[in-house]
Amino acid sequence: MNNMKKIDLHIHTIPVNSKDAHFEFDLAKLQKYTDELSLDAVAITNHNIFDLEQFKEIVITLQNVAVFPGIEIDFEDGHLLLISNN
Repeated sequence: MNNMKKIDLHIHTIPVNSKDAHFEFDLAKLQKYTDELSLDAVAITNHNIFDLEQFKEIVITLQNVAVFPGIEIDFEDGHLLLISNN
């Protein structure tokens, strides 16, 4: 019996010029990613920003995946992932 959960707690949906390579967020691709890997949970953790409306849209779309709100807080020499419950 396998009780292990598959999770990705570090998903970016908004590119930050100084931190990320430019990308276009595609909700359908995120859904395909979670489906193909059979993920049980994800956390949306953009650099220093949280978009509540986008988060709500992701939660509605990924109905079979637990979606946690988060943020990747930058420090001088690193980052801290802050993830909350819904």
